[in-house]
Amino acid sequence: MVNRSKGFTLIELLVVIAIIAILAAILFPVFARAREAAYRTACNSNVRQLVLASKMYAQDWDEWLPRDYYAANSSTTSARLVAQIMPYINNMDIFYCPSLPRTAQWMTDYQDTEENRDAGNIGYYYFSFDQLPSTVEPNRPDYNTHICWGFLNNWWGDQPRPMNEQWDPDSWLWSDAWTVLTNRNHGVTLHQGVRASINIGYLGGHVRFEPLQAGLAFR
Repeated sequence: MVNRSKGFTLIELLVVIAIIAILAAILFPVFARAREAAYRTACNSNVRQLVLASKMYAQDWDEWLPRDYYAANSSTTSARLVAQIMPYINNMDIFYCPSLPRTAQWMTDYQDTEENRDAGNIGYYYFSFDQLPSTVEPNRPDYNTHICWGFLNNWWGDQPRPMNEQWDPDSWLWSDAWTVLTNRNHGVTLHQGVRASINIGYLGGHVRFEPLQAGLAFR
């Protein structure tokens, strides 16, 4: 009686490898989208907590919202803003979007590192500020200030923007720091957004994912 090997033939192995490769090609993008959806939810929660903390601060300060020097440009540090809000959250983690590591090459000041935490650099933009210029270099596009340079000056002008609770509840208070305005040359989008990929926290307390050109929604 002839004993036959029960191992795979070369052709069978190649077929199995091809099937695994096809499944990986199909599933990896699905997993990436699922992970990014989870990040978007976590980011949305961060922004919501930051909005609520800002409004809690306003209750203690005659309805005036916290103020930063500029529109939360991390390259100038936002330590002043962080100091005002920390008593109401006591959690530095929520100042950083979980998707921001994807922008590390271009926006190092926004990453969640010990150096940035010590300096007060945060991963979101904040839109109540009382100093000029509103951005570090308002006359030149810069990836660390591009949201502000790209449309804040166009829609608001280069002027202080100290906010209080009497403002329109649809006024922007917090937002992601990375949109189509900054990813145009890099092919990086946060939260699987097509044209803007940005979470926006409004003065009224609501948070919304903005899938369109961010500047058109600013107020």
